[in-house]
Amino acid sequence: MQQWRKYLKERADSNLTVKAFCEKYGLNIKSYYYWQKIIRNEAGKSLAGAIVPVNISDAGSLKSAAVPVKITIRYGNFCLETQDNMHSQYLEEMLALFIKMEHKYAR
Repeated sequence: MQQWRKYLKERADSNLTVKAFCEKYGLNIKSYYYWQKIIRNEAGKSLAGAIVPVNISDAGSLKSAAVPVKITIRYGNFCLETQDNMHSQYLEEMLALFIKMEHKYAR
């Protein structure tokens, strides 16, 4: 598994597509994606329930602020894709729901 971690990091640091990277190193592309999934899942489990500090200079303005870009958030087995101008309060509520559902179904 350690070797695959190295391959994944090297590929991420390169400007190569997965296909080009696998061809360059003689790797099976299906094996690459298999190990990518295994390693991502392992990393996700180690971060489950983690608290990440966020510094906000003006929390009052955040409640009415809208997120100006489309983003994708993955948490456990759940995925949230936002639309332009999603209100931050709604995003916060959805993330809390993700955490609640992940804890409910992880046990």
